Amino acid sequence: MTSLKQKSFKAFIWDFLGKFSGQGIGFFISILLARLLAPEEFGLLAMANVVISLAGVLVDMGLGSALIQRKDVKEEHFGSVFYFNISIGSLLFIIFYSLSGLVSDFYEQAALKPVVQVMSLNFIINSFCNVQRTWLRKQLIYSVPTKAGIWSLIIGGGGGLTLAYLGYGVWALVIQSLISGIVNNIYIYLFTGWKPHLIFKFSALKSLWGFGFKMFLSGLLDTIFRQMDSLIIGKLFQPATLGQYYRAKSLDQFVIRYTSGSLMSVLFPVLSQVSDDNERYKQIVYSAFHVLNFVTFALIGALYLTGTDLIILLFGNQWLIAGEYYQIIVLAGFVYPFSALLVNIISSKGNSSAFLRLEIYKKIVIGSNFLIGFWFGLKGFLYGMVIAYTIALILNIHFSAKEMKVAKRWFYTIIYKYLVLAICINGFLAFINERIILENHFIHGITFGLTFLTIYISCAFVFKMDGPKIIIDEIKKLKTKNKN
Repeated sequence: MTSLKQKSFKAFIWDFLGKFSGQGIGFFISILLARLLAPEEFGLLAMANVVISLAGVLVDMGLGSALIQRKDVKEEHFGSVFYFNISIGSLLFIIFYSLSGLVSDFYEQAALKPVVQVMSLNFIINSFCNVQRTWLRKQLIYSVPTKAGIWSLIIGGGGGLTLAYLGYGVWALVIQSLISGIVNNIYIYLFTGWKPHLIFKFSALKSLWGFGFKMFLSGLLDTIFRQMDSLIIGKLFQPATLGQYYRAKSLDQFVIRYTSGSLMSVLFPVLSQVSDDNERYKQIVYSAFHVLNFVTFALIGALYLTGTDLIILLFGNQWLIAGEYYQIIVLAGFVYPFSALLVNIISSKGNSSAFLRLEIYKKIVIGSNFLIGFWFGLKGFLYGMVIAYTIALILNIHFSAKEMKVAKRWFYTIIYKYLVLAICINGFLAFINERIILENHFIHGITFGLTFLTIYISCAFVFKMDGPKIIIDEIKKLKTKNKN
């Protein structure tokens, strides 16, 4: 068990450092691109991404999750999934390339057809290394995908910036995506310890399908609903409006990756390995949930106060509307990290039926907002999402508590402490903000952001909350290990 803990902590560090450096590089590139390109060009990319984002979940069909969750995995399982992925990826390229005209007609944007055609290549590109990524995750080896991600961002970003500077518009974003995907997959293929053999058995796929298919349906539902907003906004509004929304949503996704991306990526294989040891399982979830609460509310509380300042400083005044959208979006930002942990609890236990049932319930709630929210405009939809996501979190807690055989208050008690602390500090600073006018966005952002974080972290220590204590304990253990 000690070995598993060491491997998981090392994996978390590698993945977090990869996301920190990789997303830092990507974020810097996006700042430059936002200053070189217009909002409507980002809007066209968002329209294409509604279709292309289906690539990962459709190519994999949930079989990657099944490979991780299954304990007795053989070479025939990996090999069969590898060739299955390539076949599906090639088929999807043909289908979506052929449907590009329909996509263009739906949005009434003639320029979108060639964009979708070229972006469809991502189906083939990403299909070649899905199994290698799964193998690395199962082995808790995160150094390879971390390095692959950094190199792909640097090379792809360099190509995109060059084309943007030369005036190629939306094609700078398209080519950046393709180059990044190619570089990432080549690196993964070359430096992964697993290589495909000429082995394919339908029986191997069938043995994974029971768990994998339900996970696939859950993932498909999740992907469709995550892109539904861009689909509807792109249809109802101009590309520039979708571009502004896309920029605000992208910044929110950037925060989510730091608060939950690395932790969730590592936790699923770890929880799968200790799923039979219930006490150990509960302790891991308890620690992860405390750390997640502490970090999430720290970032979201600060960003709610300074989000508009951040967007204008980074991307320029042409993205002012994105700042207004972001301030609403961030209110629901705390839900995703928690939900990511909670659904990992269900999937790591192998209960894919409960996982699918939960996803259907949540999509009904979120789908209701798509039907109702836009009657009140784009901002009405965004406020509706805050309510819908909160209800989805309650559903996640209900299912996870049942799976772990604990009371629901086990989770609510932890959330309550950090949530109340963040709300109180935010309310106090909002009161101060109304009486102290700071027109300079840099000074306003630094002042209120640092003030919030200072008070929040100080109070967390004063009230002896477990989140910071767990983080410090793990750092001390790591230092002791390094000295030894």
